[in-house]
Amino acid sequence: MVRTGRWVTAFLTAVVALVLLGPGSGGSSGARQEAAEPSFTLRSHAPHVLPEGDLPYGPSGALKDVPRLTPAFGNTGTAAASRGVVLRVDLEGVSFSRNPGVMTHDNCYYMVDRMVFCEFPGAVPVGAAYETAEPLPWVTSGFNRVEGSYRYSVWPLDDPPPGVRDYKKMDERGSGPALGLVPVAADSLKGGGELRFAPPSRARADWSVKGITLRGRVGEYVSVAMEDAGSGGGKVRVDLPPGTSFAPLSREEREGTPSEQYTCGRDDLDGQLYCSNEPNYISLRVRIDRQVEGAVGKVSVREPIRGDTDPTNNSAPIKLEVTGTAPPGETDPPVETAAPGAGGPGSSAQSPQQQSVLSDNHRPRKGALAVAALAAALALVTAFLTRRKRAQRADGPAWRRRAGAKA
Repeated sequence: MVRTGRWVTAFLTAVVALVLLGPGSGGSSGARQEAAEPSFTLRSHAPHVLPEGDLPYGPSGALKDVPRLTPAFGNTGTAAASRGVVLRVDLEGVSFSRNPGVMTHDNCYYMVDRMVFCEFPGAVPVGAAYETAEPLPWVTSGFNRVEGSYRYSVWPLDDPPPGVRDYKKMDERGSGPALGLVPVAADSLKGGGELRFAPPSRARADWSVKGITLRGRVGEYVSVAMEDAGSGGGKVRVDLPPGTSFAPLSREEREGTPSEQYTCGRDDLDGQLYCSNEPNYISLRVRIDRQVEGAVGKVSVREPIRGDTDPTNNSAPIKLEVTGTAPPGETDPPVETAAPGAGGPGSSAQSPQQQSVLSDNHRPRKGALAVAALAAALALVTAFLTRRKRAQRADGPAWRRRAGAKA
């Protein structure tokens, strides 16, 4: 019985180690290896300069001068996406034209014409690369002068990022033939996932930002006005100082906020914090968690599509001035950190080197799986040992059993 217990304990320990460290963790080097998973590199799209002035509308309200997007992706991970992939495309400054005569696809789901999710159920092996069999539908706008972008990301169909929108329940499914995929050369994908477009007057300019100061006590929320924090770009990126955390409004607070007042928020695709660069009472709310000596953040604006005439003023510091510590009865609750892909308002752009929100978002699930496996293993060991002790009590001490056997 003792020998059996030891074998059971050793087996369960090995199972737990396998889950925690992953396959191949027992190699000669003893180094931990990550589990195989798919990851995707996206196509790099050259920015497009639109004609100056008002753009003409074509049939069905389409803006023919705005290029249509043909997304492309390749699996550069270590495992196949065996059940297929989901392609998500976000539009900024334009929307998909849904007038009669504009094609939509029945494997795609459209969110108010500004976001689309398309499912491709075929397996995507490691090293394979594809583009959509045809460009996405034409776009339109409520304005004759247009500036904006397409941005997209890809993930396995059976393993979406945390917090992803439930598009099948919330969005409208297309009605036309399914959008297909065609193979492309994997080495043609350099990373990106964004196509920007702007008129000549906005393609090259001097965009700038101004520094801000956060002032308050440790444990409190502090707000700072962000309207006109930057000139050009439509939005500014905020990298908070160490010791602070972004404090978005709760649902109740949002419902009580005037519709013309906007707040900053995290981007759905890259998880970064952005503030709209519009003069409509934009506010940034932050919690001061602790005092960090010399803590400085940064606010920045990206360059126009053909470069900035003065890139030296594209970023400015965020200073933190701590005036004391709030007493226990006056503190605000800590803020939960939002992971990339968890959702939230805002609009951002992936850097040229960014691929998609995939690998990092799987780690919390692996951790949860490991903890669950560990708990189950310990429970089995405990149950086994408990049953063995009960059996021993019932049969008497081991020396008595041995004596009885000899007799």
